[in-house]
Amino acid sequence: MITTGYLTLRLRTALYWSAPLAFMGLLFYWPILQVFAESLALGFGPNANNAWPILWFTIWQAFASTAICILLGIPGAYLLYRRTFRFANTLKALISVPFMLPSLVVAIAITQLAAIFGGLNPIAAIILANVFSNYGVVVRSVGSQWQLLDGLSEEAAEVAGAGRLRIFFKIALPQLATSIRASSALIILYCASSYGIVLSLGGGNVNTLETAISTAVLQRLDLQHGTLLALLQIGFSLLAFTASRWGGSNPLSFDSGHKVKVKHLDGRDQIAAIFVFLTMGLLILLPLLIVMFKAFIDGAGRFSFTNFVLLQTRGTRDLLNITFFDAGLNSIRNLIVATLISVLVGALVSFLLAERTRKRNLGLGKTDGIGIFLDGIFLLPIGVSAVVVGFGYLVTLTGHLAWLRSSWLLVPLAQSVLAIPMVIRVLYPALVAVDQGTREQAMTDGANRWSIFFAIDLMMIKPVVRTAIAFSALVSLGEFGAASLLAFGDQSTIPMLMFSLISRPGGDNYGMALAVAFILIVITTVVVLAVGSESKDASQKIRPEKQTGPSLQK
Repeated sequence: MITTGYLTLRLRTALYWSAPLAFMGLLFYWPILQVFAESLALGFGPNANNAWPILWFTIWQAFASTAICILLGIPGAYLLYRRTFRFANTLKALISVPFMLPSLVVAIAITQLAAIFGGLNPIAAIILANVFSNYGVVVRSVGSQWQLLDGLSEEAAEVAGAGRLRIFFKIALPQLATSIRASSALIILYCASSYGIVLSLGGGNVNTLETAISTAVLQRLDLQHGTLLALLQIGFSLLAFTASRWGGSNPLSFDSGHKVKVKHLDGRDQIAAIFVFLTMGLLILLPLLIVMFKAFIDGAGRFSFTNFVLLQTRGTRDLLNITFFDAGLNSIRNLIVATLISVLVGALVSFLLAERTRKRNLGLGKTDGIGIFLDGIFLLPIGVSAVVVGFGYLVTLTGHLAWLRSSWLLVPLAQSVLAIPMVIRVLYPALVAVDQGTREQAMTDGANRWSIFFAIDLMMIKPVVRTAIAFSALVSLGEFGAASLLAFGDQSTIPMLMFSLISRPGGDNYGMALAVAFILIVITTVVVLAVGSESKDASQKIRPEKQTGPSLQK
């Protein structure tokens, strides 16, 4: 009998890859392929022509939202990453809060902001919500790249009399093009899959592919039309996902790992500073503060804790099937399971990818094609919406597997699949950046690669591991798309109950939704600020090397 000790290193590595590949194959690729198969088997049906206006709206609102994000975000990237001032690090963390918030909380925040100005039409509200959520992605992605640019050419141009704008367009912008392009594609992807935002702010009158899938499947029971819409969603998402991997830095990283020298704000930065502070104040902070304030206003317009007390009820006229405390227990249970799975699978994949990168860096080849392919396999869930994944489960789990539809475990499994790419985007760059000298010394002393991983790698990137855990937990806590298709009755989650309240806001229902939004905003803000502060410790334990998104290119 052949034991593990006799297996070659290559075969052992293949065995290590088999577990995460099997996991992704069963829980992601199989359901997605089933959607493709159903689309081909059923045909496009009589409602096929209705899909094209929905596809067109999905595309143009995503591009419009992205263009606004880029225009507003580039000045923010300059101010936060090329200049230093008091509370700059705090602002870097705060602009990431909307990105990590549940989509329904984003919808509530934009609704409350719009109410100040007499309300907005659904399309304008959706675009504003997309900008609110993704502004930080541009600032972080472009800013992380910007702070690494060589400042000598800019200083030489400045001495020669060139102004700030001329320096930006002639010197900085060409070097930032890759990062801008990658972050733009990523934001287009996020805006095209903003299910909760469109469902809440569209009011049923405006639909993207995701909300149309939900309507076709859950309300009209039209699987034929739903599969066509899902097929279009997958195709568009894959194009955006492919474009997002052209380059650019990791928008989820909280610190580049570099100790770069940046200048303090001066008089010439005044216009940029005013523009950025107004943008952040009105676009990011004001909506959050309004929600947090309104959470303490009862139906009579008085300051009280009534909305929070009502969370132990089922809302006006017993709208809800369960209370928020029961839904909270469901969400926490799902969070624990999803986080545990996503971190374990994501850590294993990140380690194996990092090992390939280190070996490739020691060789002569410039590109690891197999590594890039494996990398893409685990990052692809970023490019497929949660609604499509949930719909894929409904299509797949039939016959003898139909009993799984009623199992609570299905929701955290879907959430773990969606969180794995985020874990990899956080852990992989940190593992690659670990000081190679310490690892080589351990190898010289006889340590195997798993001993090195647990004793050296994980010890050096502890704060980054905590970041991965925190982010995957937030993904599970706020996930709404898959849960809305897979969880029912007493298995409902917090986002599902929130949607029930804001879709029928009479009586005390909307006040209860505001109270839950307050709690989620506080939790998300605390987590993001804590992660941001820990990034300083992480940067001291890994060698200063550019932390890009996962890529196996040398």
